[in-house]
Amino acid sequence: MKKVIIAVVVILAAALIGMKYFAAKKQPGMPQTGAAAVQSQGEQQGVSLPAGSTAAFVPSTEMMSFTPAQATGSYEMLALPPAALTVKGTCEGGSPKEILENHGKVWGYFTGRHNAFEPKKTQEIYGYIWDYYACMASARQDSSVCSELPGEVVKDGLKFGVPMGLTGAPMSPMEICRKKNVMFLFKAYVAGKSKDQQNCMDYLAEWDSAILARISPAEFCAAAAQGPDKLLAYGKEKMPEYAAQNEKAMAFSKKACGSSSDCLADFDLWEGIRTGNADKCPPAYRANCAALVQKSPAPCSSVLTDMSKKYCAYYKELTKHGGGYAGATPEDVQAALKQAAEKKKAEDLQRKQSEEAIKKVNETVRKLMGNKGEKSDE
Repeated sequence: MKKVIIAVVVILAAALIGMKYFAAKKQPGMPQTGAAAVQSQGEQQGVSLPAGSTAAFVPSTEMMSFTPAQATGSYEMLALPPAALTVKGTCEGGSPKEILENHGKVWGYFTGRHNAFEPKKTQEIYGYIWDYYACMASARQDSSVCSELPGEVVKDGLKFGVPMGLTGAPMSPMEICRKKNVMFLFKAYVAGKSKDQQNCMDYLAEWDSAILARISPAEFCAAAAQGPDKLLAYGKEKMPEYAAQNEKAMAFSKKACGSSSDCLADFDLWEGIRTGNADKCPPAYRANCAALVQKSPAPCSSVLTDMSKKYCAYYKELTKHGGGYAGATPEDVQAALKQAAEKKKAEDLQRKQSEEAIKKVNETVRKLMGNKGEKSDE
């Protein structure tokens, strides 16, 4: 009996050790940044360095790990950074702080029965907030800023978000922010305006796994850091069949774009980033380009000013057509009407009492003046 018990204990111990071993093997590593991080990964994997290279070669079969973006924001706790809340509005009640205070009442997905902005106008206001966070990410050269936004596209059975991409699937605020900023910061990395390799890794994290398996992330980012020519040459070496497509997608030259308006707009963005001249960037990216060049979120305030202008126009329209009860529920309207009626009744009573008091005073004065006239005649 003792032998059986000992055998069971040994088997269980061996199983436990095995489980811990396989769990450790499956645990994804954190993505590292910088040349030292790439070097350490190469050393850990026991891969030798190519001749004349200072960075480790990482075979495509041993790809780097990428940490998926995790949203920390929510619609219920929608917020802006403290600096944004000090920006003045373009009308009374139209500052960023006041706009957020009216979220869920005057505008937003969850306004319920409030007299609120229609969905299209609500989406525009949301869009400005997502753009502001993307601009902040450009200033900090860090796409993780986008993770402060909501990551939801469905809540309580309600679908929202912006349909984007070939499938038209809705994208969450965090995804919209990243879509705008990840490629932007990758271009900045290629142009030498951003030195953080994480911006290259974030770009690769958006790739399809089958395509990603054909390249070495370390080699790719090393080539990208040396400029567009080295990057395109590396892409042509690893994926020759996509060479022309890649050149057009990167839009490093007008020649690659041909007559494609979208590609030419991307080329303008590249030129603005490369030269450090924000005026060359497309209007939708001008604040981002300025924030990148200045390494400051100050240019991002223009996004909030535009939001305020739009909000003020929509609020004025809502107030005009809603009888002055913007953001109110039917119950709120009834209560407000009742309160207004009671106030009017009180004001009418006070006015009537004042009129009667004045009338009495006037009568008294006339009597006194009449008596005085009679005495003077005598």
